[in-house]
Amino acid sequence: MADLILGSTTAITESGGTVTFPTASSTIKYPTGMPIQIVNQLVTAQANVATSASGDVVVSGMTMDITPKGTASKFLVTVRWSGEVNNAWDIVFNIQMDGIRCNEATGDYHTGLTSPWSGYGAGDTSTTPENTFFSTMVSSSSVIGTDITFRLVASGTAQTLYTNSVKDLDAAQEEFTSELIITEIAG
Repeated sequence: MADLILGSTTAITESGGTVTFPTASSTIKYPTGMPIQIVNQLVTAQANVATSASGDVVVSGMTMDITPKGTASKFLVTVRWSGEVNNAWDIVFNIQMDGIRCNEATGDYHTGLTSPWSGYGAGDTSTTPENTFFSTMVSSSSVIGTDITFRLVASGTAQTLYTNSVKDLDAAQEEFTSELIITEIAG
C-alpha cells in the first residue's frame, strides 16, 4: 500500500493495485492532449434502416454515450461499419454529437465525412458487401459527468442500408460486425 501525501492532505491512496482519489481532493487536471478514456460499442446484430434524402437516419446499433472525465475535452470518434446498400455511391455517413453533425460542411443531405466503400460496382449489388472505416476529431465544451451521445448517421437517396449483413442474406452469404470507438482527449 502506498499513499501520495501533499502537505498534510492524502491526495491518492493505493491498495492492492486500486488507486483512489479521495473526494476531498481537488479536481484532476489532465495534461492537454492526454487520452483520458476509451469506450467502444461492438455491434453484432444484423439490422437495416431506410435512408432518406431529407434527413439523417441513425445507423442501427451505432449510438453510444460517453460520460466525460474532463472539461472542454476533444473526442476522437472512430467508426468501422460493414454491411450492404444497393447504390453505395448515393449514401454518405456523418457523426452526430447530441443530434448535431460534426466536422461536416452544412448543406443538403448528400454532404458527409465519407461514403460506403463498394467492393463491386456492377451487376451484383444485392450480395456484395460495402464497408467504411474513418475517424474524426470533435471539439466540445464537455462538462464532467454530463453524458454526450455520439452516433453514426447516414443519408442520401431513399434505399435500405443493411448493417452487418448483405441484402440477400442466407447461410452462404457474408456476416459482419461493426464498431464505434470514442477516445476522450484532454482539452
